[in-house]
Amino acid sequence: MKSLLFAGSLLALALSAHAQDAVPDSAPAVTTAPFRLVVSYDRPGLLVPHWQISVPLHGMAEYTGKPVKGSDPGQVLFRLSPTGRARLSSLMERTHNLQPCETRSKGIANMGTKEVEYAPADGPAAHCTFNFTDNKPLSEALDYMLAIAGTVQAGLELDRLHRYDRLGLDPVMIRLAEDAKTGRAAELGAIRPILESLATDVAVLERVRTRAQQLLTMVDQQEIAKK
Repeated sequence: MKSLLFAGSLLALALSAHAQDAVPDSAPAVTTAPFRLVVSYDRPGLLVPHWQISVPLHGMAEYTGKPVKGSDPGQVLFRLSPTGRARLSSLMERTHNLQPCETRSKGIANMGTKEVEYAPADGPAAHCTFNFTDNKPLSEALDYMLAIAGTVQAGLELDRLHRYDRLGLDPVMIRLAEDAKTGRAAELGAIRPILESLATDVAVLERVRTRAQQLLTMVDQQEIAKK
């Protein structure tokens, strides 16, 4: 367990250090109203039954997870892309201070408890806890945060497998590549250091290296498109 905790700490440091340099100084500014957003998700039975992502007014976002016993707890700092921050800003501005929150519809299955706290830079904080919401902008923002969490969780798993079980990398990479195509994984730049380590490691399967490089190319193309 200590080794996994140490690995998680190293990963957080690597992602944090890389994220500081991820956005070039020459990149144009994206006009986005500053905001603070904290989203937590609880659903017993999942490999990661609890996680939280905090997006501050400025600076690094933070993912923290509480997986099942014996797994890497996961604490990762990353820089939210300008496009991602602008998307969340636009969506949250249209949630009407997170109202309505929980749906009034009956018979909705348990889809996990979501807790959201949102505060624009010039306004008070709003808070909302729900299983399912009919608030479309809120639902779309939550979907994006779920996709970010999925990316970070995949990155943590890839890092663990790279250290201890390289043959297990292939199915995780296949799933991540598919999720990236369908939008179930977002902000791949958050795990760029992990993808780079896989893309350049001749000790892993060639198809793992290839998929890692393809995902890196996708990130690079998205960054170019923002310029």
